[in-house]
Amino acid sequence: MNTKYNPDFKEHSIDAVVLAGKSKLIVKDKPNITYFYSPLHNPYSFASYPIENISPQESINKENIDYKAIIKINNKPMVNYVVEALTESNYVNNIYIVGEKDQLNKTDLSRRKEKIKFVNDKGSFIDNLIVGGNKAKSKKILYSTCDIPLMTSKDVDNFIAGCSHRSNGDFYLAYYLKEDYEKNFSGVKSGKFYQLGEKFIKNSCIFMFDKDFLNEINQNKEFQKIISYLYSQRKSSLKLFVTLAKYHLFNLVSKYIFKNLTIEEAEKILYEKTGYHFYGIEGSIRAGIDIDSIEELQNIEKIMKKEQNLH
Repeated sequence: MNTKYNPDFKEHSIDAVVLAGKSKLIVKDKPNITYFYSPLHNPYSFASYPIENISPQESINKENIDYKAIIKINNKPMVNYVVEALTESNYVNNIYIVGEKDQLNKTDLSRRKEKIKFVNDKGSFIDNLIVGGNKAKSKKILYSTCDIPLMTSKDVDNFIAGCSHRSNGDFYLAYYLKEDYEKNFSGVKSGKFYQLGEKFIKNSCIFMFDKDFLNEINQNKEFQKIISYLYSQRKSSLKLFVTLAKYHLFNLVSKYIFKNLTIEEAEKILYEKTGYHFYGIEGSIRAGIDIDSIEELQNIEKIMKKEQNLH
């Protein structure tokens, strides 16, 4: 990456926003757990790993999992792993964590890092997106959810570097490939993959906004409604496509249905319809494996213990 020609992406030039929100884990009785783990130190290896079946743990204290961000994995709050990856990045400067301050104060984040600041939760995804982004001082703003503890600084840097080659972007979304996922973490729940051209992809949990684009969203209530609805239906492909069709993106939907839509074509169609540059950036699986249930939490905890034992 040539920082001389991309000043918005130079070293320590990007502020990050961590969306902690108020989400809770889904808890089922007697969870059954199956996961893949790597016996190698290198988490990016493309070897195929054996399945290991884990017996259900003892009964779970549900009172301790009401606020996802501070749930402990191997005795460390989940959000701490995400923040550590951001603080160790070569590009990230200030970090704003949007959530409930009384809950976030239970972590040691504010006491350890001067550039980490807490921002009060506003109750919805779009409101938190805006309030966190408004605090940021950088031209490009990196966003992350709080529930991707496998993410490393390398994942963060690789995504930002990928964005830097398309510096005119208004919105960047990281994605990862199904083939990479199956070679590394196929025992971890990933959700549905979407076929774009010859690629099967799934979006990761990190993305980036240009500050001017965020300002447009801040001023456009209709735009906010669209983003909020698309976010709420992101795991329901039918409702997602109905929404896209409603906003006259028939070409994008029809090409997807007939399996001849590529990432490049999707970017072109979105620009023609909106006037904004939306870019998909290939990223890491580790920034895409989030935790929505107690089973997934236990999966990740076991994987992290295995990796720590290899150091």
